[in-house]
Amino acid sequence: MSKIIIGCDPDSDKSGFAFYVNGNLERLICLSLINFNIEIESLVKHRHLVELHIEDVKSKKAVWHNRKGSQAAYGMTCQRVGQCKQVQTEIERIAEYHSVKIIKHNPSSKWKDAAGKSQFEKATGWTGRSNEDSRSAAYFGYLGCR
Repeated sequence: MSKIIIGCDPDSDKSGFAFYVNGNLERLICLSLINFNIEIESLVKHRHLVELHIEDVKSKKAVWHNRKGSQAAYGMTCQRVGQCKQVQTEIERIAEYHSVKIIKHNPSSKWKDAAGKSQFEKATGWTGRSNEDSRSAAYFGYLGCR
C-alpha cells in the first residue's frame, strides 16, 4: 500500500494539485472539483493511504486588503476570493466523504514566482511543466511529506 500526499492550492476554476507517492512528487495537475473527486475515489478504492494538505484560504491569516484600482476591480477581487474559499470547502467535503485526513496550512506564496520555481525544482527534482497553482500545491504537499 502506498502513502499518497495530495497538496492543494484551491482556485475558483481549476485548483492546483500535487501527488506525492511515498514522498516522491509524481504528478502536478490542475483539476475541476468533479475530476478531483474521481481521482481521490480511485486512490481510496485501491486502498492507498491518502492525506490532503491544503492551503487554508479561509483562515484568518488569508486576508486580502488590496484596494488599488477601481471599486469594480476591488469587487471582482472580493468575488474571486470568495469563490476560492467555497472551492476549499467543496474540496474538503470531497475528502471527508472519502475519509481522507485533511491538514490545513497557512497561505503562502512559496514556489510561485520565478525564484520559487527553481527552488521548487531543486527541492522536488521535478523537471516537467508547472504553473503557479501547481507549484503552490506542490509546496503544501511537500510540507506533508516532511
